[in-house]
Amino acid sequence: MRRFSTSCVTVLWLGVMFSCGPAPRADAGGVEAPVPGVLSTPRRLLPYVALEDGRVLAAGGHDGHRTLGSSEVFDPDTGRWRPSGALRTARRNHAAVRLADGRVLAVGGSNGVTVGALASAEVYAPDTGTWTPVASMGEARNDPTAVLLPDGRVLVAGGTDVDLRPVRSAELYDPALGAWRPAEAPGFVRGGEGTAVVLRSGRVLFASGLQAELYDPVTGHWEKAGAVGGAAGTHRLGHTVTLLPDGRVLVVGGTTSRAAQTAEVFVPERGAWELVASPSVPREHHAALVTGEGAVLVVGGEHSTRGTLASAEQFDPARGTWTQAPTLHEPRGEAGALWLRQGTVLVVGGVNELGTLATSEEYVPATCVPMTCEARGPACGVAPDGCGATLDCGPCVAGALPGVEQGP
Repeated sequence: MRRFSTSCVTVLWLGVMFSCGPAPRADAGGVEAPVPGVLSTPRRLLPYVALEDGRVLAAGGHDGHRTLGSSEVFDPDTGRWRPSGALRTARRNHAAVRLADGRVLAVGGSNGVTVGALASAEVYAPDTGTWTPVASMGEARNDPTAVLLPDGRVLVAGGTDVDLRPVRSAELYDPALGAWRPAEAPGFVRGGEGTAVVLRSGRVLFASGLQAELYDPVTGHWEKAGAVGGAAGTHRLGHTVTLLPDGRVLVVGGTTSRAAQTAEVFVPERGAWELVASPSVPREHHAALVTGEGAVLVVGGEHSTRGTLASAEQFDPARGTWTQAPTLHEPRGEAGALWLRQGTVLVVGGVNELGTLATSEEYVPATCVPMTCEARGPACGVAPDGCGATLDCGPCVAGALPGVEQGP
């Protein structure tokens, strides 16, 4: 029997300190005893990475005044952030990927000394909490897209160069060799952390700008993914790209008015985009992730007239509908959102009208007891489990049960 968990979302407040308080602490040395749920310094413009042991890594970013080189780790067992080893190079707008061996690769970004871009890369070892430099990329990239391929290599594409001009190229990092090599260039400008996902086929969908593309790790070639502008016919930037449990990909929001108020899905089998119901609140620079029940939770972000948002909503892929979720305690855009191993969602950092945030919030799923095949009585096939997920009671046998849909 196979069953997937579900969640009705309630909220537990962990943060107790607002970023509009005293000036941020120094980036190195003299860190005070950590406060539950609160980062040692406000952070935005960074990727948060779930480590193999269930902890969460925050490395670099920007505190509202400067680019950061510090790192810290959230322990879900204690609810605290604790300092870890510093990056070798302070960076923001970088990409980070957890490698197959559990280490974390951080690449590119900007160090804030100039507008610029970085070519450097480094690797974090969770067991020692230290960063080690590795070979630099062939090109400097600010705000690139990076994704772990099924064979363990890392593909990095796009971004902007030292003069903020788009970089239309890609390269591959091989952790076994510790080396980079050029990859075929995409046909269009790429960039933005979290805008690429690996499909069930092993190909990678890059969905940003006007034209989405697919990269095939086996052939090393790119191809267009659907029509220009997708089903919404718009440019996407500041949006989210989420792989759904059924293999489709949900794209929500963005910086144009059309993008902000629309959502669409990519269907890999047909290589096409389809519009779905629009979210109730247009948004950009929000966070999104798949819940235990297979829905997509969209949190916070920004709106052109409403400012930073505290609202949250959930998209049900099966029904194609949106429902309201509990609001955040603080409005926040550019926040990180990750599933913790105990089944809760950590929302951390970001920015609002009061400044860059150090606080965290946690969504705690309410308990739902799913139906079992035994409790349903004589039954077979796939059926709802009563908690919004799926219950698989095995293959059906023709003629076995009256009133139950039979298999061949």
